[in-house]
Amino acid sequence: MQVNLTAWLLMLGGGAVISAVWFFLSCRRKFTAKKAALLSLLTLFLGIVLAAACARLVWVLCRINTRPSLFPLRYDELSYYGGVAGVVLAVALAAKITGLGAREALNAFAPMGALMAAVARFGEGFLGFLGLGAYMEQGIFFPVTVEIVYDEYYSEFYLAVFMLEGLFALVAMVLSIRHNAEKDRALRTLFYLCLPQVFCESLRMQSINWLFVRVEQLGCFLFCEAVLVWYAFRADRRFFRSWIPALTGLPVCGLIIACEFALDGKITIGNATIPHWITYAVMIAGLALLAVMEHRGRALRRHASV
Repeated sequence: MQVNLTAWLLMLGGGAVISAVWFFLSCRRKFTAKKAALLSLLTLFLGIVLAAACARLVWVLCRINTRPSLFPLRYDELSYYGGVAGVVLAVALAAKITGLGAREALNAFAPMGALMAAVARFGEGFLGFLGLGAYMEQGIFFPVTVEIVYDEYYSEFYLAVFMLEGLFALVAMVLSIRHNAEKDRALRTLFYLCLPQVFCESLRMQSINWLFVRVEQLGCFLFCEAVLVWYAFRADRRFFRSWIPALTGLPVCGLIIACEFALDGKITIGNATIPHWITYAVMIAGLALLAVMEHRGRALRRHASV
């Protein structure tokens, strides 16, 4: 499968520009046109620079035992969520430079950030096997599977994980638009960008690994758990009910670990391995429970602040 770096970079750049224009149009309702333009342009410039820098830096830190260098940049040696962190940092810095509150700017940028995340995922379709999953004996249809044609007589089908990830990011964007009046809009958007990635990362053929641990899968889960803990602290932390969402994350974590072992064939029923579709269904159920707990934790926090 061919790698088309030009198409990938153009798609990333187009997504960044569209997000910046949308950000400008949204900010004009709250700020002067000059301040909105400055904020949007700074976010665009700093976002590109810091996303690339953080994506590479996080990947290098994850590979520190092999002593990699920071340069040159390679498309398959970048951390996707390191790039997300870079964009978040860029918005906060742009807000600081323009004299605005970082939280206010991040909340305003949340749906645009989710759009950028979706475009970046869809762009992985130009990067060969990077965004693909398991080999499929029979193709279904795009965007579920991707056909890789070697010649007129032979082709292979692989699960198009990058499309699923992009669709989940679009769902996060829609949720962010719906929650436009909430003070935790940016935080909730990041939560719903990270939560489905715990599942999607398990499907990916290529990922950043520490031995058998998928780094970005672990990082996404820890971020979601941190959000639930933060909700507990912001609610009335003296009561046990405030900690129920965060405590729910512990058995879910154990469940996901068990699912990963089952997928590797290390957990069996008798001498038979557990079918993957059952394992993934259990994993999705656990993540759905965390989504329910996020809503519960958010409701408890809002009730405590009233």
